[in-house]
Amino acid sequence: MLDTARLHRVIAEPGHPLSYKQETENKFKDTIVTLLIDNSGSMRGRSISLAAICADIIGSTLERCQVKTEILGFTTKQWKGGESKQSWINSGSSPNPGRLNDIRHIIYKSADNSWRRARKYFGTMLKEGLLKENIDGEALAWSHERLIKRSEERKIMIVISDGAPVDDSTLSANREDYLDNHLKKMISLIEDDSPVELQAIGIGHDVTKYYKNAITINRAEELGEVLLEELTKLFKN
Repeated sequence: MLDTARLHRVIAEPGHPLSYKQETENKFKDTIVTLLIDNSGSMRGRSISLAAICADIIGSTLERCQVKTEILGFTTKQWKGGESKQSWINSGSSPNPGRLNDIRHIIYKSADNSWRRARKYFGTMLKEGLLKENIDGEALAWSHERLIKRSEERKIMIVISDGAPVDDSTLSANREDYLDNHLKKMISLIEDDSPVELQAIGIGHDVTKYYKNAITINRAEELGEVLLEELTKLFKN
């Protein structure tokens, strides 16, 4: 094929020979990418708006490259507990009960849904009253389980979060490091024993104390650029 990028040489030097190029087909692993987005109350405003925009742009770009993409979110159904807490109270409020809030895991876009059909659901991230508490460990386990069931050869999960796991009801009835420890356990299981490649981006929050492969940004406005850079690095490997 004629190399159009070098045609200027012919114009500058009429005697210069034409340049050609030959396309080669690179072997690219069948890949799926999951973006797991923290939908906690602290993400309200600029952070969640930019997360939704970045998910839209990155997902549509990857789809054009035949890379399957899944966009997931996690929060809780209530502030300070829900049915889980009420059941615990009704049964006698035993010590160290574990999670005391009802989790809400959201599928904004499944891997098999096209971007054109799914992008209308991203506005749900901005819905008033959606963003509440964040129980990261269980969200990570849920997202990982969805990835493991997929047939793609390469599986990548990128977690976007702006803080440590927090649920007031759970932390008030258990050890204060209960949710932290559970998150670290889930991360360790994935990083050490799973084929899933795990990456985290922290918005104003140091996620390197949890994840081996992590980067922290100071402003939500940096999310798009950093997300693209991290994906580029992953695909070069």
